[in-house]
Amino acid sequence: MKKLRIIIDIIMFILIIILMGYHITDNKIHEYIGITTFVLFIIHHIINYRYYKNLFKGKYNFGRVFSLVIDALLLIAMLGTMISSIMISSEVFAFLNITTTNIGRRLHLVATSWCFILMAIHIGMHLNAFVYKMKNKLKNSNFEYAVYVILILVIIYGIYAFIKHRLWQDMLLLVDFKFFDYNQSPVMFYLECLGIVIFIASFTCLITKLINKKK
Repeated sequence: MKKLRIIIDIIMFILIIILMGYHITDNKIHEYIGITTFVLFIIHHIINYRYYKNLFKGKYNFGRVFSLVIDALLLIAMLGTMISSIMISSEVFAFLNITTTNIGRRLHLVATSWCFILMAIHIGMHLNAFVYKMKNKLKNSNFEYAVYVILILVIIYGIYAFIKHRLWQDMLLLVDFKFFDYNQSPVMFYLECLGIVIFIASFTCLITKLINKKK
């Protein structure tokens, strides 16, 4: 079950990165990938049913409350993404004959941007164990400092990409439409998205580590 959960999470992560490049994929492909991602999201929650069983058990410290809030917001953002997808669909849900409105577009814009950012935060909250193992493996090895330097460079690249794409404008609905650079290489676009995820996930991992130390 653990291996299945990991495989589903990896596939879902890759698909969300691909979905960020709406201008790269055909609209029909974009919609089908979106549906697939949402189905995997549902399966992810079914597999992790124990999480819901334990919601009302144990004590709630700051770290657990923070994790619960992020997970709840991610769920809301994902539902908002799916609802707005149906509202603006021109392929998969065209049979519903729903007239595309500005409200649907704006909801999709804000929901997808928050979904992307919250996904990165969610990943960061679960990285501590992985980072600890990697740190022990790299300790006193010839690659230790090289890995740290590469990670720092990737984080800086992620910060640059976040600023370049002005994601906060989408998250706060400061714009009506998402603007893409159609001249940019698809590879570079997806690398920038990956850099943003690594930047946010690393920052979240550091914050949660500090919280755990304080506790």
